[in-house]
Amino acid sequence: MKQILRSYALMLKWQALSNRPLLPLNIVVQLMIAAGFVIGIGFFYPEITPAMAKYLTTGAPTITLLMIGLVLVPQVVAMGRMAGTFEYMWSLPVPRLVFVAADATIWVLVSLPGVVLSLLMGAAYYDFSLHIQWPAIPAILLISVTGISVGYSIAHGAPNPQMANLATQVIVFSVMIFSPVMYPVEQLPGWLQAVHRALPVMYMADLSRGTLTDLEVDLGRAFAVVGAWCVAGVVVTSLLVRRRN
Repeated sequence: MKQILRSYALMLKWQALSNRPLLPLNIVVQLMIAAGFVIGIGFFYPEITPAMAKYLTTGAPTITLLMIGLVLVPQVVAMGRMAGTFEYMWSLPVPRLVFVAADATIWVLVSLPGVVLSLLMGAAYYDFSLHIQWPAIPAILLISVTGISVGYSIAHGAPNPQMANLATQVIVFSVMIFSPVMYPVEQLPGWLQAVHRALPVMYMADLSRGTLTDLEVDLGRAFAVVGAWCVAGVVVTSLLVRRRN
């Protein structure tokens, strides 16, 4: 265990230094995304009700976390595969999952400023009080880890990096437009509602809404579904990184 923790600390430092030029830019981009979703999406509605304001405010951090895990992580991994970075990393005497864990930690930390800003901005802009509950922290961590693990599965499961990049474009379009993150699931057609009841995105948004506002949400079910997807993503990622040369 001591050796694993030491390897994790070294990989964490390695990833932070390797991505040093990219991290500040990513933080700025996440802050812009947060502001855009909280305020910009509101312009689509002629009137913002209190419930809609809470959907927009809590949907923005969910989108931010999903963009990190399902879009940015696969793209960075794809670039690493094309540049040969992962072949070098895999050759080091460090367990591959330790490297993945260190990488995931960096991306979770990068996403936090956008999450905090979107919540504060939304509450101030729409003039309502957040109802932050203690499960909010595990909920945000669960959303982050689930998105990153699924993103890693996409990046390493794709036959080539180009297909991984294409998949991320489809995902970002689907999440932003056709997922009940910024609006209630009841606004979708019945068949699409059924699809989302099997996918984790709606439940990720429920975790944000249920732990940060007074909106009624089945938190138990949301934690169970997202947790199941998290375990599945970690297992698949573990299998993929172990088999890849």
